[in-house]
Amino acid sequence: MKRQKFTHRAVPLAMATLFALTGCSGSGGSGKTETRTDPVTGPVTVSRDGSVLTVTADWGGCDEAPRLRASETSTTVSLTVRVTTRTGRGVVCPADARSGPARVTLREALGSRTVTDGTTGRRLPHGKA
Repeated sequence: MKRQKFTHRAVPLAMATLFALTGCSGSGGSGKTETRTDPVTGPVTVSRDGSVLTVTADWGGCDEAPRLRASETSTTVSLTVRVTTRTGRGVVCPADARSGPARVTLREALGSRTVTDGTTGRRLPHGKA
């Protein structure tokens, strides 16, 4: 078998071909964003003053860190987790899963209001941090 010799031009050409075949793109890629609403799956932690609620949220390789949203009434606080994902041609996502806190600051302290999941309507357990 004859051994091939790489020239200084062959390596950049090979790298460019690799990036083109794997779909890697620069910051000007043709990706788009989509936002989804996920249910709150765990307990809610309430800050000492009752104004900040925290949940643990999960997200993946093409997702931005989740945002926790609250819809408040005089008797309830409804929580939703919103996750924005980059998708589309030229977007390559690492195969990783992450988990971490998502927080929201209420307009008024929680007090005796009920906390519910905004996607399922399920009542959520909560306790002080």
